[in-house]
Order: sequence, then structure tokens, then C-alpha cells
Amino acid sequence: MPASHPLRLLVVTNYFPSHGGGIERVAERLIAEFAQREVSSEWLSSDTDPPPEPAANRVAIPVHTTNVMERVTQLPYPLWFPSALPTLWRAIGRADVVHVHEHLYFGSILAVLMARLRHRPVVITQHMGALGLRRPLSTRLYEISARALGRVVFRLAARIVFISANVRSFFRRDACARSRLVFNGIDPARFKAAPEEDRRRLRAELGIEPGRQVILFVGRYVRKKGLHILESLASRLPEPLWVFVGSGPEDPSRWSRGNVLVLGRVRQDRLPGIYQAADLLILPSSGEGLPLVVQEALACGLGVLSTEEVRDACPPAGSLIRAHATPRLAPDVDGWERGVREVLADQAYLEARDERARRAHQLWSWAGCASQYLMLFDEIRPTALTERAHR
Repeated sequence: MPASHPLRLLVVTNYFPSHGGGIERVAERLIAEFAQREVSSEWLSSDTDPPPEPAANRVAIPVHTTNVMERVTQLPYPLWFPSALPTLWRAIGRADVVHVHEHLYFGSILAVLMARLRHRPVVITQHMGALGLRRPLSTRLYEISARALGRVVFRLAARIVFISANVRSFFRRDACARSRLVFNGIDPARFKAAPEEDRRRLRAELGIEPGRQVILFVGRYVRKKGLHILESLASRLPEPLWVFVGSGPEDPSRWSRGNVLVLGRVRQDRLPGIYQAADLLILPSSGEGLPLVVQEALACGLGVLSTEEVRDACPPAGSLIRAHATPRLAPDVDGWERGVREVLADQAYLEARDERARRAHQLWSWAGCASQYLMLFDEIRPTALTERAHR
């Protein structure tokens, strides 16, 4: 029996995009794509940061939260106050499908459990897999607990979406009939290779000396993203200009180095030009799927040096990414230094910007990504008769 009304979706994330995380940017873009196809989304998240402005077919619902965990440990784990429970309960009741980003977090677990009680199907999008923490024991405990919780929470979901092959393998769901591999998209109209004349202009606007190589980092300034490794590399390699875009407690401006340019958080419309002005994106992080910044950088033609984990996340794009071992425990700064020097010396790789952009545009788009999600939602959406019976 066909559904009697346009899809009503509840989206649950840890934070809103103003917090600066990639997961929230993915959620925002998917909601925008859904809105163009007459899907109404309610977006429920923590009130630690300002919610997005109202838009057609989108309502943001902040819930009262403490973010003490992130302030103390850098672990982005918001804890919702009890007052969030009735808000979440009512929002689930209004939805046809509940879309939860990440299984590990307090709000995600609550949403899955409540959706089960209210007979609403859940799609969980899993962005993160393995994670390297400071101590081997902590890393092992995380892996055990993440997989154990996954076995419980994933069983309650109608579909589990993994944004990369390495994350799906971490949770051992390659053969699961309810799992899907859906790569995040890019906006080809914004993220594209720039002609050399435009690159020179963009570099001049950023105050970059002609001929100087530029290494770019985009993301949260936290240890998980490898800021401690980048601090050592900036000291060891003074010749390139190290440009940082983002925010967080490990602020590179505190390093007081003349070869470090900290732009902080920038408007999204400025980001493509920064990618285009740089020579190399570096991301020595752990616990990644396929980071959105890597996809955007490749779409702008930028070379990428990241981890083996990121390189293997999307096999068709693996040849576009230069990789070093994922920093699980003690960081191999010597190895990362060799890797940076080798990539900066490989002019053929750095100059293949148009080919990288072309391949990225073939692989990823937000329109295609959203279409795959909507097909999943249609597969599990209750029919009008079933919906009435469960109210």
C-alpha cells in the first residue's frame, strides 16, 4: 500500500553544524537534498551550539545538554538532560522514519530505543570505526565496547548505512543483509579544480608567497585529528606554509610559528577557494571513515596525504590518496615527515589536479547520495495502514 503523505523524517545528531564537525555537515547537506524532494525533516540535536536557521521543510529542535565530556577529555560526547526525553518521544511519534547519525552516543541510543517503543523504523548512519587513543588499553576497550554496542543497537535498526568500507569492516558487517555502503557526496558546482590564474589570485589573497608550497589541514583542532603530529611536522618542515582551518582546544595559533597560518573557522563559501590555493591536504587522524574534507579536497584537485585507513575507505579513490600508517598508539612522526617530504617532491602527483577532480566528480555527488537514502527510507517506511495501527 503506498504511503498517504510525503515522508516525515526525524534526524538525530550529536551537534548542529555550528559545532564544526564533519558529521553534522553531512546531516545538514542531506536534509537540504531531502527538502528539495518534499521530505520534511525535524532535526533534533544538542543546544551546545546555535541551531541552523529555519528553512523550507526543515525544523531544528535543540535539546538541553551538558558538554562537559568534551571540555574535559576532548571526546565529543554530549549528555542530554532528562528534559530532552519528552521532546524526543513526541518528535519520534511525528516521524515516519528516524535517521540517527552514529550509534555510540547517548542521544543516538535514546532515539533508537524510543523509536523501537514507538514502532518507528530507524536508519543508523555509521561514520566512525576504529579509534586510536593515547593508551593501548583505552584503544582496546573502545574497540570492544563500540563493537558490543553495535551488536545491540544495530539489531534494533531497520538499516545500517556505513559511509566507508573500512568502517563497515570494523563492525564486521560486510555480509549483513541490512547494511549498505553509501559514500557521502560533494557539490561539484562549488568544489572543483581552479585554473592556474585563479589559483594565483587565491594564493595572493591569503598572502602566500609565489612558489611556496602550502599544506592544508581542515577539521577540529583535537588530538584525534593528529594535531600533536602536525605540531611536530610544522617544526621539522619550516619551508612549506602550514594552513589550518577549523577550531578546537589544540589551537595551532598557540604554537607561535612563522610558517603556520591559522584561519580558524571560515564560512563554507570560502572553503573551496582555500582548497584550490593549497598544494596538499594532510589528515593524520584516527577513527575516520571517509572524511568529507578529503572528498572535497580531491574534488578541488588537491593532493591528499592521510592514513591507510582513509585510503582504504573508498577503494575506487584509493589511488588518489597518498597514505601512511594510521596513528593508533605512539605517533610515527619520523614516518609522517618522510611521507610529507616525498609527496612535496612528487610534482607529477601534485600537478595532477584536473584528473583528481574529474575522478572525484565521477565517484561522489550529494544528489546520488540522497537518492540512495530515500530508497532505503521507502523500503522501510510504514504503510498508511500500519502507521494507523501503531498510533
